[in-house]
Amino acid sequence: MTVQCLDKDIEIRPVEGRVHVIFDDAEIASSRRALEVHEPGSPLRIYLPREDIQPGILEASDTHTTCPYKGEASYYTIKTLTATAEDAAWYYPDPCPLVEPIRDLVAFWGDKIEYRRSPV
Repeated sequence: MTVQCLDKDIEIRPVEGRVHVIFDDAEIASSRRALEVHEPGSPLRIYLPREDIQPGILEASDTHTTCPYKGEASYYTIKTLTATAEDAAWYYPDPCPLVEPIRDLVAFWGDKIEYRRSPV
């Protein structure tokens, strides 16, 4: 599906297979329900349901940013036994209506984050 918000085409589509999110060499999330967000001029982002993320590793942050195409993002700090990454995950609790599919899904970013894919 392709959505348009404020004159910018944003493509949102399901990821084929399973997405694994690796943080500091450990898997912190695994999902067959992830969505890819292709936004011109931005890197590919993958959003996962919160239920598919290891419990207890996301700590709410006071950080918020605003994207004119998606809305206001709220951030999480990732904390595991071995590492911490400030504001390395975010979600849109009230996104632009045209990108509604990403509501409350979590994306990750940072030098300790790696995405892997598998068929199942």
